[in-house]
Amino acid sequence: MNLSVSAPGRICLFGEHQDYFGFPVVAASIDLRATIEGTSRNDRLVRLELLDLGEVFEWNLDELPEPTARQYWLSALHVAREEGWLPERGWNAKVRSDIPQEAGASSSSALTASWCALIASFAGRSIDSESDREWIAHATWRAEVQWFNEPGGMMDQVLCSMGGVRLVRFRPHFETETLPVPGGAWILLNSEEPKDTLGILARAKNKRLQLLEQWGVEVGEKWPEILPKIPTEWSVEDGRLMEATVAIRAVSQKGGDCINDEASSLSSLGSLLSEHHQWLSNGLGVSTKRIDTMLSLAKSMGAFGGKMNGSGAGGTAFVVVAEEQRNALLDSFKQQHYSAIPIKLGAVGVTVERRK
Repeated sequence: MNLSVSAPGRICLFGEHQDYFGFPVVAASIDLRATIEGTSRNDRLVRLELLDLGEVFEWNLDELPEPTARQYWLSALHVAREEGWLPERGWNAKVRSDIPQEAGASSSSALTASWCALIASFAGRSIDSESDREWIAHATWRAEVQWFNEPGGMMDQVLCSMGGVRLVRFRPHFETETLPVPGGAWILLNSEEPKDTLGILARAKNKRLQLLEQWGVEVGEKWPEILPKIPTEWSVEDGRLMEATVAIRAVSQKGGDCINDEASSLSSLGSLLSEHHQWLSNGLGVSTKRIDTMLSLAKSMGAFGGKMNGSGAGGTAFVVVAEEQRNALLDSFKQQHYSAIPIKLGAVGVTVERRK
């Protein structure tokens, strides 16, 4: 059996650093994809070639080693074995990706979603429907987050597996709502700065959880309509973190409503994106000078707005511009040696193609 499996990257439109609190997020898949070509074998060996990195791995399905941190290829095999969707025979796999690596565009989750879909397909499971892709999203989350007890939420796994533009709710139960694909031209800006995803997530999540507990405020669906007074013993930094947490939740709600309202203008959407970025940058401190500079440059050239993407402190950002301004902005960024990639929102989720 020969299979070609792919999954898209994603951008987070609204709700950065709040999915792990159980708050809703609005995100979109993009037309940059990770692809795995798989061919079944007659033995129990799995051979994996990462073509972009020049790395090769080989495992025996009967003697799988324990995965170390972030070895999602291995953790997915363990999850499949424990849950009964590990194939009887091995396979060869070759991996390529168009998604910027370690840049906040979910290159990792796109690869893991593709890998889980490949494993499940070789085991005879269909990956054709919305419910099938939702199952892949949860399997990907178990392989990436639950297995290693990592601090991330589930936004990446949902968008890479299910695709589209979605409002994702986590509490009181998981559900997604498909939103219209916003108009305009979208551009992914890569700062090419390395980022410490897990370190940023742990700090942004754990510190704020401590403050919320001190404040007596529960997250998720129990978030109160009227918030209590800020504790007097808090430092200026503590108060700033909570002010940003409240503001990000509010602007995310407005952003979701804006996208869902087809009468809303791109100018309104861009302003909300920029407001969201300011709270991430000045409130949570998860942007960088280079990302702020790239966004300011795009805005000076007529972009409606934009924001950092992913956990922050490096990686990517994005902006939305009028269609007729896209090429001029791309040319200007190229001349100033910034990486700018045109993208389309709402790409299809994980796909499995059977080849002869």
